[in-house]
Amino acid sequence: MNKIVTLLLAVILIGCSVTKTTNNIHPFSGDSMGCGNFIVYQLSEDNSEYVSIVVDVSSIDLEEMQVYNVSKADVVRVTRKKYASAVNASLCNDVMMDKPKELLEEIASEGVVEVFVTNYQLEKAENKEPYNVTIVLKKVIFETISIDYLRIENINVGWLPG
Repeated sequence: MNKIVTLLLAVILIGCSVTKTTNNIHPFSGDSMGCGNFIVYQLSEDNSEYVSIVVDVSSIDLEEMQVYNVSKADVVRVTRKKYASAVNASLCNDVMMDKPKELLEEIASEGVVEVFVTNYQLEKAENKEPYNVTIVLKKVIFETISIDYLRIENINVGWLPG
């Protein structure tokens, strides 16, 4: 009987020690796109939600691989936004559509952003031409969800709509 009581107490104490829970299953499996000097979007399947990665390329030297800690880097910002309906037509578009109602905005508080640019793409960037990047998010934490791993490949940035 003592073993059962001890086991129950242990389960209760372990359950009470959790301070914050987040959902590790993220919805970002839809299309991806990029624009601006360096803005990358990864959308949800229904296009009503996205995670965006904005890198201030004016304050860094682009290299083949760059790693940023979200909580410490001033040059990178990772944001999650959710809307009442599809928002993809309003992103990277010089003809602004009416945006649906915004339901949620969260800024990542922790995590790692890796940026990969090939030598060929670096040359294009140096020549002020659009270039492709690959972004990897690792253990990115928002208030309500976390992204353990998300790879966004060959996204064209370095151009402005219009």
